[in-house]
Amino acid sequence: MTWINQYPEIEDKKHILAALDRITYLTEADTRDTLVHLNNALLKDLHEAGVPPERIIYVQFHDAGSSSPVMLNLLRDATQLDRRGCRLVDANNQLELYKVTNEIGEGVIVYVDDFVGTGNQFSEVREGISQQIVGTFTEYLLVVAICEEGVHTLSKMGIETIKRFVDLKANRPLHPFCSRLSPAVRTRLEELSLNIDPHLGLGYHQLASMTVLYRNSPDTFPLLFRGSVNQQPNIGLLPRAQDLPIAELV
Repeated sequence: MTWINQYPEIEDKKHILAALDRITYLTEADTRDTLVHLNNALLKDLHEAGVPPERIIYVQFHDAGSSSPVMLNLLRDATQLDRRGCRLVDANNQLELYKVTNEIGEGVIVYVDDFVGTGNQFSEVREGISQQIVGTFTEYLLVVAICEEGVHTLSKMGIETIKRFVDLKANRPLHPFCSRLSPAVRTRLEELSLNIDPHLGLGYHQLASMTVLYRNSPDTFPLLFRGSVNQQPNIGLLPRAQDLPIAELV
């Protein structure tokens, strides 16, 4: 109530709550179960294609706000990837990546994460390690949720996304391609977000995405729901960890 009462106009409250209903929130159990299900389906397909676990490399990568290491650890523990014979590599350890790909020579690389927005940050990481991948490898990104823009970016890179949720532009109330709200209402909600920050009010690259995972809200999520940095003057209902005052993080 403290969050919604920041907006005194009754009409604003009504429309904000209508937009709130479009958010997809994924719990830890949702995330774990989705990763396990997607991974099992992928391993089954690879097995049928004649690719043994020993030729599958799982890669965690680090970019701004990435949950990749946590997701790969979660998947490893839930499915015993290492005991199956799969190889697990940190993209930061480029020497190890070079050694493993050179040793295997041909196989599959599976990158793991929970959420991808534009795909730009992943693209930068992939470009940085590309010279250390020796041999012929088919590459996949195993991800719980991804924005429509991210699917397009990875497709251009030749990387197939294995995902459960695609955050479509047409389903995001604050995105211009969405027709779920009238133009006047969407403009008003956009205005409220941009009042918080004129550059980042609709999130990174103005994606205005509507998927939130239990570990954090993505930087593509509108500030209408996240609030201001340090939660002043605007508080958020689903702030990013980076939005919270330091005292609340201790």
